[in-house]
Amino acid sequence: MPESSSTVDIVIYRITGRQGPIDVPHRYCEECDLTVQLTKRVLAELDNPQVRLDVKPWMLYFWKPIWRGGWHAPILTINGKVFTQGIVPDPVALKSAIQSAASGARTQVEAHSGHYPNPQ
Repeated sequence: MPESSSTVDIVIYRITGRQGPIDVPHRYCEECDLTVQLTKRVLAELDNPQVRLDVKPWMLYFWKPIWRGGWHAPILTINGKVFTQGIVPDPVALKSAIQSAASGARTQVEAHSGHYPNPQ
């Protein structure tokens, strides 16, 4: 993969954990924690210092994903585009999307929502 000078910003908006003054138990959104764990695992496999992960509380930043079309936590964005919402992403698809973004490819980030795998 050719080196790129651009960074890849991945943001996960989750509903569990500390949400300002309240603490939402993890049982309310197991997908949120699984999404964070899976993303960290994929990033460890890629081992690319150009890729940054930020996990934000949905209740404090709800307008950011909503502005981009993300309504249902966990919402995972890659460079500001919604990649998944409401599901744990497929690790192969996530890895591919991150690699494409890191290489500077102008491919469209495919959005996934609902239950995974998506019934089609």
